Amino acid sequence: MRASGAKTSVKFAQEKVWKQAIDPADLGIVHGMNIRSINLGGNKNQFQSETINQFRAVVGLGDGNKAVEGNIVTDFLPEGMEVLLRHLLGKGTVVTTGSGPYTHVLKGEADTMQGLMIQKAFTSVDEYFVYRGCRINSMAINVIQEGFHDVTWDIIGATEEIFATDQFAGETAIYPTKSGFTGYQAKVQTDLSGSWVDLGNVVSGNLNIANNVETDGYVLGSSERAAAEHGTRECTGGWTMFFEDTTLYALYQSGVECGIRWIFDNGAESITFEFPKVKMGGDSPAIESAAGVNLNLTFQARLDTVSGTDVKVTIVNSTSAIEEEPA
Repeated sequence: MRASGAKTSVKFAQEKVWKQAIDPADLGIVHGMNIRSINLGGNKNQFQSETINQFRAVVGLGDGNKAVEGNIVTDFLPEGMEVLLRHLLGKGTVVTTGSGPYTHVLKGEADTMQGLMIQKAFTSVDEYFVYRGCRINSMAINVIQEGFHDVTWDIIGATEEIFATDQFAGETAIYPTKSGFTGYQAKVQTDLSGSWVDLGNVVSGNLNIANNVETDGYVLGSSERAAAEHGTRECTGGWTMFFEDTTLYALYQSGVECGIRWIFDNGAESITFEFPKVKMGGDSPAIESAAGVNLNLTFQARLDTVSGTDVKVTIVNSTSAIEEEPA
């Protein structure tokens, strides 16, 4: 029987120790993911001998390093992404207030989480691919005017194993149950005037947070990654808007810093990404047809010494607490 994408599942749980098997006593919540696609997987290099001979043939072949990497694409959801966002941003204290809805505030931190065990299951043929030591290399949100925004989680992992049975058997996975944010539920704000003000007539945009996880952490005696340390966090993005005046264009040309917010709000739940200090860039408006003219702007965040971070994420939903990693 051929495996079918319609008969697959993706689940994950938090590791107590990076890339080590999770002891049943340390297994917390098993999270399920409703995916658009997943290409997270293993690959292996090969190398050949550089010697020469009278046969004009390769005489030596060897197996190279094994790499676990790839991405998972999902809708950008109001609930069910809290743990992923925490692994993206770092192991800081989550401040939770409220009694339903609850407000969770996360910040970009220096300390990092251990890792995730991710299972990619082909349930119709009983093949279960398990990836340990998974760290979130980056998150990229594609903001569109009509439809559900998509988010791509780029993953760097340590090991791949294949099983004939579900490695989360007996556990009830918690899947997201709510629809994702749409283009009608997104906006961009700046604080150029001293307070947060909506930007008008934004057409589309993107939001990216990258951890620059190392991929070359190999050592003698092993073909698997021995380390996958986080690098410098980089927060970037941009948007396209109607070109109506040169206010923002002039500001970025002059090098003025400001704050940027991306807000996703469906009226009951919301997720806000706030970057307290950014520099903007972009292109001067181009005339490409007889149609309306747009202005393309970009930004990159830096550390704000007042708030002590480069990014703050505020989540408002019905989740009472964000799961801690096993202690």
